[in-house]
Order: sequence, then C-alpha cells, then structure tokens
Amino acid sequence: MANDRGLLPKATREELTDDLRRRLERWYRNAYEDDNLFLTMARRPGLLDATWGFIRYIYGGGSSIEPELFELVRIKLAWNNRCVH
Repeated sequence: MANDRGLLPKATREELTDDLRRRLERWYRNAYEDDNLFLTMARRPGLLDATWGFIRYIYGGGSSIEPELFELVRIKLAWNNRCVH
C-alpha cells in the first residue's frame, strides 16, 4: 500500500513490538541514525528478518566482499534507483 507519493508507509515507533524496538536500538547503535529503511521494513517482519540476515552476513565478516566495497555498491544502487530509503 503506497501513499499518494508512491512510497511505502513507515511503521511508527509506537506500533513496534518490544523485539522490533530492541532491534531498532541496535540499528541506531551499529548501523545508521536514519531509520527510514528499518521502519519501512518493520511493517513486514519477514522481509526485515531476511534483510537483517543479509546485512549480518555482509557486514559481520562472513562474506568475501569487504564491507567498505559493499557499502559503495549499496550507495550506488540507491542513487541509481533514486531510493529515498
């Protein structure tokens, strides 16, 4: 369900479960102060879980791709797709 600008609505902090609130605090601590992506995916916890696992794999040292290179690719993809999240 996109809003009138074609964007997916974000969850509000008030509607997050205790588990999602803890994960959001971890997001702030370990990743970004920007919570657009997290709160958008929080509306679909399964998607958030899958993405969280991928992020842990890339940035947690399991991947053979350096986290710095992956970050450059992530930024370039977001720019190319005009991603607001």
